[in-house]
Amino acid sequence: MNVIKGKIARELAAIEEQLDRVLDHSLGPAFRVGARADRFRPAVDVFHAEEAVVVRVDLAGVAAEDVRLVVDGEFLQISGRRRPGYEEPPRRHIHMEISQGAFERVIRLPGRYDPDQITTSLAQGLLTIRLPAKSARTRRIPVEFPDGDKGTSR
Repeated sequence: MNVIKGKIARELAAIEEQLDRVLDHSLGPAFRVGARADRFRPAVDVFHAEEAVVVRVDLAGVAAEDVRLVVDGEFLQISGRRRPGYEEPPRRHIHMEISQGAFERVIRLPGRYDPDQITTSLAQGLLTIRLPAKSARTRRIPVEFPDGDKGTSR
């Protein structure tokens, strides 16, 4: 029963993502209502490249330890948190546009992929996830960074 509930929740999250994209495209993100209006929602691109599906996520300012990737069947869940970019909160804001806080994106993939073959890289705030082969297993994917890069923007 929990498997069915989980699958339904993932499918609903994927539908919500698609609806958000349609509304953002037609009305712009300013027309979102409630707490969702200023929620951090990283941009995502998904495309085919050389016998693999590639997912790119704009995670500028997000530390490696704050990112979690899970592949479950045909869904890729990307979640984490963008922390404030300052040590001490400013006393008076003049203008603020940089979103922060928790985020979650659920991407419906075109097929199933082998979690053991998935690779990740992060360069200049852009997370690239490469999914080369099919599978039906679920596994958490660690995010790896080159030579001491902690995934924060400079």
